Amino acid sequence: MRTYLYDGSFESFLTALSLALERTEECAIAREAGAEAGLFTEFINAGSDPSRAAAARALFEGRGSPESWHHARYAFLSESPGAEDAVLAYARLIKEKGRAADDMLADDRVKSVHALSAAVGGEAHMFKGFVRFTELADKALYARIEPDHNILPLLTGHFRARLGELNWVIHDARRNSAALYFGGRLVYAPLEAARLTPDAKEEEVRALWRHFFKTAAIKERVNPKLQRQNVPLKYRKNLTEFG
Repeated sequence: MRTYLYDGSFESFLTALSLALERTEECAIAREAGAEAGLFTEFINAGSDPSRAAAARALFEGRGSPESWHHARYAFLSESPGAEDAVLAYARLIKEKGRAADDMLADDRVKSVHALSAAVGGEAHMFKGFVRFTELADKALYARIEPDHNILPLLTGHFRARLGELNWVIHDARRNSAALYFGGRLVYAPLEAARLTPDAKEEEVRALWRHFFKTAAIKERVNPKLQRQNVPLKYRKNLTEFG
């Protein structure tokens, strides 16, 4: 079976998707890193072609709808096993059925992509409230996150609007990548580890926040089960109030 390889970027994935959609026979899409050769597997490097990527997006938005594009993009960002082929199957259905595809909620191709999209959207929404910044000596803000999905691109717009002209870094430690906003310019870059020099008053501020968090709670209404539901344990090590 022919498998199109992409380099991990969204543009490269869309390029591979465009190539796969041109073929009538069964094929697959896989990330270059971790792709395993099989006896009957033919690997094709898709590269990264902006025009093909634009054509793939146009298929979702034109033949489908802006919501179709939203679901496809979020499903890709899930980084779940098989997500690439799920989006490919979904794209074929969009190509065949048009806007009607997203109403076919009993179809596994639709259910799969919609479920991945919902998981990514839900986590991105949670993290808008879970990101905790540390003020550094140079007055820039730094936050470390470890989400299940690749939601970093979905958070930056929110914090650009919230933090105004401040300089900040959101570091996805699970993926060794970061969004850096300095001087009004946003860039994404690899970041394996961060050596931090906190502002002199940072620990005092953090201590005050932890004290407020503990004292503001009404003892008789503390509900650990509900708290774990709203703030899962796996996220707490990067939250100041649980430090």
